[in-house]
Amino acid sequence: MYQDLYRAWKEEKTSAVPQPLPQDFYRRVENYLQGLKSDSSDSRTLQGQLNQKESDVATRLFQELKDTRIRKLVTATRDGREINSADLTEDEKKLVKSVSESLAATHATKTSKPKTAPVETESTTMSVVRFLQDIPEIVGTDLRIYGPYKKEDVGSLPSQNAEALMKQGAARMIEVRNMPQKPPKKS
Repeated sequence: MYQDLYRAWKEEKTSAVPQPLPQDFYRRVENYLQGLKSDSSDSRTLQGQLNQKESDVATRLFQELKDTRIRKLVTATRDGREINSADLTEDEKKLVKSVSESLAATHATKTSKPKTAPVETESTTMSVVRFLQDIPEIVGTDLRIYGPYKKEDVGSLPSQNAEALMKQGAARMIEVRNMPQKPPKKS
């Protein structure tokens, strides 16, 4: 069984698509691994140590084989590529069906959500502040990213964000004369 497992692992690692596996392959490998574990119960003997080493290597190969196949199946399902179900184990068929249903449900949810109105930047008034402490990036009320700012930096933020920072003692308003309160309208 070790040779079959190694061959399947090697073919899977060198191919971009899932390679054919017998329907009962995983069950047979699990039975094989169970047998190795029971045969290696006496680690004081040379045979027990060899069985333990074979069990460790076979377990790693089996896990890598399954992980590689799962990654390929999920990617192929996501991308809408055809998968030959005759090449899959029963568990893999269930996985592909589940992923397909989840993707379909997610797609249906995305298309049925009402669209929210975009935030109009023309209505956002800006304030200039001096920062009294370091401030990490923040999301402004206009959904833009501002910052990060260091102590004593000067920056322009939406007025609501500036007011919140001033209430926290993290910023101080700077009065700027002849500064338009609203950004210029786009033509």
